[in-house]
Amino acid sequence: MSKGEELLANYEKEVEATWRRMTPKSRELCERAEKYIPGGALRSHSTGTYPSYGERVDGCYQYDVDGNRYIDLALGMTSIIGHNHPEVARAVQEQVPKGLVSFMPELGKDALAEMMCKRVPSVEKVWFALCGSQAFMWAIRAARAFTGRDKILKIRGGYNGTYDDAMATPPNDLQPMGPPGLPRNTLDNVLFANWNDKEGTEKAIREHKDDLAAVLTEGLQTGGTIPPRDGYLTFLREITSKYGVVLIFDEIVNFWLAHGGTGELYDVKPDLSCYGKGIGGGLPMGLIGGRSDIMKLFSQGEKFRVAAIVAHQGDPMGVAASTACLNVMTADEIARINAMGESLADGIRSILEELGIRGQVIGYGNHQSVHMTTADEVVDPVAYLGAANTPGLKDAMALYRRSLINKGVRTLDNLMALRISTPISEKEIHAVLAAMREGFVEIHPILKEVAPDLVA
Repeated sequence: MSKGEELLANYEKEVEATWRRMTPKSRELCERAEKYIPGGALRSHSTGTYPSYGERVDGCYQYDVDGNRYIDLALGMTSIIGHNHPEVARAVQEQVPKGLVSFMPELGKDALAEMMCKRVPSVEKVWFALCGSQAFMWAIRAARAFTGRDKILKIRGGYNGTYDDAMATPPNDLQPMGPPGLPRNTLDNVLFANWNDKEGTEKAIREHKDDLAAVLTEGLQTGGTIPPRDGYLTFLREITSKYGVVLIFDEIVNFWLAHGGTGELYDVKPDLSCYGKGIGGGLPMGLIGGRSDIMKLFSQGEKFRVAAIVAHQGDPMGVAASTACLNVMTADEIARINAMGESLADGIRSILEELGIRGQVIGYGNHQSVHMTTADEVVDPVAYLGAANTPGLKDAMALYRRSLINKGVRTLDNLMALRISTPISEKEIHAVLAAMREGFVEIHPILKEVAPDLVA
């Protein structure tokens, strides 16, 4: 066993021992859940041998059944408004006596659609879905119907839900046939390009222009919160317009970066945009918004319409919550939490510099990520993940994130992604920075052994 492996093993024992002391009730509940649920407890983050069980969430905090409190920087992936926001709770409570589902036209849906059309420059009409994955499934279907073409192009490193085509990834050593359960011919209609790679993206689009229905992209790559570089989104808009390809933006995670989403932030108008749970303030929700000539394919008045309807479409609870979110998340409020996110990023950079650890904190506003790298610039999530998952470094950073949970701070599991919600104050920012500094001090000697190039 090398010195680095020995340090990793010893630190893991310390982190796990602390975790077990903190969470005895959760351990018991996880063992019970394994009897009835595949893999046991659901919706957990990697905390070692078992996750903690939630008791409640409120504001920017999570509380578990063992009485532990955590500052939540994961936020159910997208609940930037925070947990149990009073305006969202009030809107839902007021809707409950009116009914959970009516199968009738409702004023709430009409009002929410109007708000989205007035708020987002590229949205002329709105169609309701139940979640982000479903919104993408229907948006892709509409793009194919509109263009009469079958293929789609995905930007590698992004996540656009669990619909077969949206979830498809290129074969690799771990998954030579692609994600399990997808038909083997799925990849026949899915192309891939790298984020911020204009040359490679243009080549793929140009070579398949007669068969390409849509390009799927995020406005900011959530796999590492990597911004577009050198006008990449503007380039996508221009080349898709040139070849009559539908440009679909994924706003499920990034919508709250600006008042009108990332399309407004980067001054690009996609043809369609998909929205998900983030807009619902914690409730299931999905929306598609975009050009009228494409969106009309969802209309019941069309002779040949796109199949995109479910029983609980435009669920009144989700509509009420989403309307409340739009009212709360004004341009000023988004600017405030964006400034809070930049303050956190500056604090982490100072810690890394103080401790002589090489890394970058990149993103925009309320979405930030910590990248352990010697590179001067991070432009592609696939290349970054390859470097971040090297033996030793991957294990050290997984333990680092577990140690943060022991210290009362939760981040996204697979990458150190940090989301800032409206309830977070300077007090929480200081607490997060203190925990992160303590954690970096703990893994400093480990990094010296397993990733010496990262330590000055």
